[in-house]
Amino acid sequence: MFKTNPLSSLKSIFPPIHQPLPLNKRESQQLLNALTTSFRKHLDKEHGWSPDEPPAATLPSPTISYYPSPNATSSATAARLAKDSGRRPTDRHLRAILSNPLFSYDPRSAEAARQLGTHRDPMDVFDEAVAKGMMTMKGALGCLLAVRRDIVQSSTASLRDGMRASGAGLRVLQWLRASGKERDLSFLSNPRFVKVLLPFMAAEGLDELAWTWLSRLVAGEGPAALKRLNGKQVPTWSVLLDALVHTKALGARNLDDAYASLLRGEEMVKGNPELAQGVLSPWMHLAWMSTVGAWKFATPSERLFESYVAIGDHIERPHGLVRAHLDLHHPTRPSHERAVEFLSKESFWSSLVPSAGDKGALALDSPRSSPSSFQVRVMSFGLDTVQHLSQTGQSEEAQYFLDLLRKYLGPYFSQDRAEDDTQLVFG
Repeated sequence: MFKTNPLSSLKSIFPPIHQPLPLNKRESQQLLNALTTSFRKHLDKEHGWSPDEPPAATLPSPTISYYPSPNATSSATAARLAKDSGRRPTDRHLRAILSNPLFSYDPRSAEAARQLGTHRDPMDVFDEAVAKGMMTMKGALGCLLAVRRDIVQSSTASLRDGMRASGAGLRVLQWLRASGKERDLSFLSNPRFVKVLLPFMAAEGLDELAWTWLSRLVAGEGPAALKRLNGKQVPTWSVLLDALVHTKALGARNLDDAYASLLRGEEMVKGNPELAQGVLSPWMHLAWMSTVGAWKFATPSERLFESYVAIGDHIERPHGLVRAHLDLHHPTRPSHERAVEFLSKESFWSSLVPSAGDKGALALDSPRSSPSSFQVRVMSFGLDTVQHLSQTGQSEEAQYFLDLLRKYLGPYFSQDRAEDDTQLVFG
């Protein structure tokens, strides 16, 4: 029989009396690296892509950089965007925290402005409110409108240059992300705020971020629909696309970028009949700029114009007048065939005269009445048709349609205006 050693049996029961020796430098570094990796992996999952996935999978476009740079040029901003696009989500998250006015705002600047009684920069007011945790959507909108007003009243060469120099778009984006509003896209429920913010973003080269918002809306994130004054529900992504298209047309030489934006948005919902109908609203607004407001812009690209018009041919809603008007404004081959066919219908002209019991319609016999947007479109459409007919040598037909315009929309034309129009058409 073997002899039992009582001490050896007790060793397995009680823990060792002495603690392990301290870690050496190499082991300490390994432990720190392991903890850092675990921490960063957790934050990456919370704020973006997982390190096991390629960043491009969930970051298809450059993300915004959070360097405070109110005087940055668009090229410098674009360079920072490109540099920042490859950073880990944790880097962007920590940079956003450090550059947030909550931590970076210096209250001494506000106090100095108060003591001197000078006009405060609206974005300084914005930063102060953010630092105090008092900023709201209404307040942010007010600050952006105040910045735009100051730019218009200043000697800045252009509104776009002033917006870029202000850096207001970047600072509002910082607040949206830090406050969590960008995370759930809740701010898109305020279409006026978005419409004011986007031109600042475009001027600073940050509008690509709005396309990531659009893709998220199309995928089902954020508020699904907005209610308009008429009670109708409008898809939020349609409102955002409309704002993007409108932004590209602001102060532009031509509408090429606006057409390209609409085509890009339409491509995102192609093949989905339920979503495709949401393209109608921005398409119609762009049609107005392409026809009634065409005098503001230079001749567009034929390829982009035709691609844009082709979208309208697939929208399931009659818009014969609009389509005929677009034919008159084709950049290389304007045509009046559809317009003549449309204006030759007696039912169309009689529809312009309100019935006796139609209280909502404008009284055409009142010289003080203002034309509705539809009547403005009809006047523009009719005059464009008359002018094109005159230029192609069809003076009699041109005079016939001009007489119809005077008959049915006469109260909106003063005698001087009518003479000017005749002079414009017939030379």
